[in-house]
Amino acid sequence: YKECFIIKNNGEGNWQYFYDQIEGYDYEPGIEYIVELSVERIENPPMDASSLKYTLLKIISRTQKDSEDLP
Repeated sequence: YKECFIIKNNGEGNWQYFYDQIEGYDYEPGIEYIVELSVERIENPPMDASSLKYTLLKIISRTQKDSEDLP
């Protein structure tokens, strides 16, 4: 299996699986984060790689909790 993040875009909609890396982001298990990211398009990405690059701009909130309603 492959580890991934479970995200909501702008806190809305259903939870989604997110497999990409986020540059500058060090996830800590048991913490729920709200973050602001920049997204850049990558020209000619390697095969089997994302065409988008995600970079952490800031952590808006960081809360220790058991997440609810996850898939």
